[in-house]
Amino acid sequence: MTHNADTELLPRLEEHIRRFEAGRITAFWFPPELETCYLADTVASRGRMLLVQGLIGLLAYDFFLVGDYLLTPAQFVRAVMIRLALFTPLVILTTLLLVRRRSAVLMEFGAACLCIAGAGAILTIHPGVDAGDQIGLIVMLLTANCILRIELPFAAVVSTVMLLMNTVELYSDRLFSVAEKWYAGGTMAWVALLTLVANYTMTRERRYNYLLQLRGRLQRGLLAGINAELLALSSTDRLTGLPNRRAYDERLMELWRIAQERNEPFSAVMVDVDFFKRLNDTHGHTYGDKVLQRVASLLQQALRSEGDFVARFGGEEFVVLLPNSDMEAAVKVAERMRTLVQVAGSPAMQKDSPFIPSDLWTTVSCGVATCLPGGASDPHRLIMDADSALYRAKKEGRNRSCRATDQLTTSKVTLFPAVSRG
Repeated sequence: MTHNADTELLPRLEEHIRRFEAGRITAFWFPPELETCYLADTVASRGRMLLVQGLIGLLAYDFFLVGDYLLTPAQFVRAVMIRLALFTPLVILTTLLLVRRRSAVLMEFGAACLCIAGAGAILTIHPGVDAGDQIGLIVMLLTANCILRIELPFAAVVSTVMLLMNTVELYSDRLFSVAEKWYAGGTMAWVALLTLVANYTMTRERRYNYLLQLRGRLQRGLLAGINAELLALSSTDRLTGLPNRRAYDERLMELWRIAQERNEPFSAVMVDVDFFKRLNDTHGHTYGDKVLQRVASLLQQALRSEGDFVARFGGEEFVVLLPNSDMEAAVKVAERMRTLVQVAGSPAMQKDSPFIPSDLWTTVSCGVATCLPGGASDPHRLIMDADSALYRAKKEGRNRSCRATDQLTTSKVTLFPAVSRG
């Protein structure tokens, strides 16, 4: 679910939780959207539970062969064939198929059918009604409604079918007296009713617990989203949208560590907007902000790949980190940034102005430094070297890139001449 969807779902979820907490006997089915979500989230765990408990129930079912042998030894072979040769393989194959399909409705339907088939098998083993049949049917009701805890509609169908099967068997039996038939039938009816009540309570509790877990999950997701947004805000410069000084400090140490591990050269470029104070004083801070936004966008466009990093260092100064970059590659990036700013320019001062006076062209100066991290090298020293190169670029005329090795590098293509200023 998305952040907005979670926000919209939470109030409705709280309403359903309050309805469950009210304790009234009401329908516990969810609205279609939430019901679909519930089935999708619980189908895997439900399948595992049916598999484990179904196999345990099958062991108990087959254990009744001991009673079959003691009560009706003449029918023991028949019991073995029905329980072990017929019903047991049917349960195992059906359970494995249903769990693999991972369909909530099919799993509940399959479990209900197996319980009915098990009850029918019990009545088939011993022609006529006896105490063992009654106990077997009661155990099947307990298994369906309380052990497997099939969904209430299926549990109601299973209970009704078993009661009908038991009623038909009692009605056709000639050995039980009328009083015994009423007693046996009444006992089955009460067991069915009580197990259905237990099934309702357990199903309601299961769904209520799901609502609580879903609410907790959504709240944690929303909190994580809010924290991520706050972290992004705390790491982003609000004016330019670039990472701020805090994000730069973290990224510098991260990239430096990676460069050390890989034994790769690491470069930094310091970029400063030329004559920015004069521009601010002449045309105001609003226009100055637009210039900084434009320069920030152009610097991003000039990067080589996603691995390169640019941040606002402070004021009109930017810093670019270039992992796995030697001096020549770093100078090319610096020149690309410088030329792009010179060519693309800043937003026009006035909408009706046909051009910007040449003395107000926006240009940048760059200082480039490179080192191989390791030993006594220091990332902050690298930044200081790049800053020193930037200072020299400013001193030698601006709108140029300087290496930290005293070598001057300028663009080969100059659309606008660099004006030497004091």
